[in-house]
Amino acid sequence: MKPLSVCRTGLLSVALLSATPWAVALEPVTADWLYLTGNGSWVARSVTLRQDETPLPLPIDQLSSGTFWWSAADPDLRVSWRSADTVSWVSEGSLVQVTGWPGSWTVVSLSDDVLILSQAGVRRSLPKSAWDRLSWVVGQNQEESLSLHVHQPDDRTNDLAYAWFDDLVSAEIRYSLDYRAETPVLMQQLVVHNDAVYDLVAPGYSYAQSREQPVMMMARDAMAASTAERADIGRPQAGDSSGQATLSSDQTIRMPANSHAWIPVDQVALNRIDHQYRFNWSTRQQDSLPGQWHMTLSADEALPGIAGPLQVAVWDQQVALLETHYQPEQETQTTLSLGSSDMVTLGTESLGGQQWELIVTNRNSFEVEAVLDLSHWDQDRNDQAGISLPVPANSSVRLQVRLGSNQLTVRPL
Repeated sequence: MKPLSVCRTGLLSVALLSATPWAVALEPVTADWLYLTGNGSWVARSVTLRQDETPLPLPIDQLSSGTFWWSAADPDLRVSWRSADTVSWVSEGSLVQVTGWPGSWTVVSLSDDVLILSQAGVRRSLPKSAWDRLSWVVGQNQEESLSLHVHQPDDRTNDLAYAWFDDLVSAEIRYSLDYRAETPVLMQQLVVHNDAVYDLVAPGYSYAQSREQPVMMMARDAMAASTAERADIGRPQAGDSSGQATLSSDQTIRMPANSHAWIPVDQVALNRIDHQYRFNWSTRQQDSLPGQWHMTLSADEALPGIAGPLQVAVWDQQVALLETHYQPEQETQTTLSLGSSDMVTLGTESLGGQQWELIVTNRNSFEVEAVLDLSHWDQDRNDQAGISLPVPANSSVRLQVRLGSNQLTVRPL
């Protein structure tokens, strides 16, 4: 996210001021609204100013112009903050984690450009360009919170709205599908994460996928979660805003610190699932080709309008889940890509005289559709042809390909 450009008649300045502790020993953070994204959340609040200086403590220890927003009825204000003087960097012996690396690693040496990490006698270097993948645990000190100081020229009533971005509070959309069920259902879920050290309460929330949000190193708190409290989140409704598909709920959301919640959002019954295996074949092909497995989902009602990872349930005592990605396409139809599969293959046999025989073999226990894109390329000509045909369960079909003087042709045998 680019830093916010703030144009006011007043002055927004960043100054070093004494911090006011955030009194969150037992009190939750109450927000006016929670704006969830995949990379964090905007926590929006409002207050009525009545004095010339008002401290507004925040439950975070760092802030920047790109992670803070404010607006006032009378904008003749000066808003300033001081970031807490917390442990801001690792040292030799620190225990850290790196996204994409298993387990925890110990810092054995550090410089301005690289960290040397060790785990069970194995050493790895982490260059500065990859430090956004780094996270570490620090002891939480509630006296080291951040405080806004809002100054206005004199004592008067003034409504102030403000929001901060917390990358420890986030959400993600996930999907699941049991395509072998008697009535297959595409299930949409919202997973909400509160990895912050404070409990969070808001009268409602919304979720929107965002392509640009702050990316920063994360110092994780070692404070234990509130074990007696559980998340309470209302089921959201689908909508749209500013060109983005959204989910929102005007029911109170309660998220204890270090908690996670799965919320069912939508279930769409599917009236048809078609399996296609696609092949790109050229006249120079000799080896057998695996098919690219695609599953087309069709429904009578509208499918969800937000993309997200999808787990295809198998649970046949051999395979648990297949991982893919749901992307909205047509209103009532979309296609999933499940990758390369040897369950349907394409074999080639040269017959000579610019002719070939292709054999499509289906090892599945259900009928599939084979889609072939054929091509011939040389210095003098470029020819293309295509065909799609059903292939019954546990069977093969044969096709003849011929390169004539005018075109490339294919037909079933």
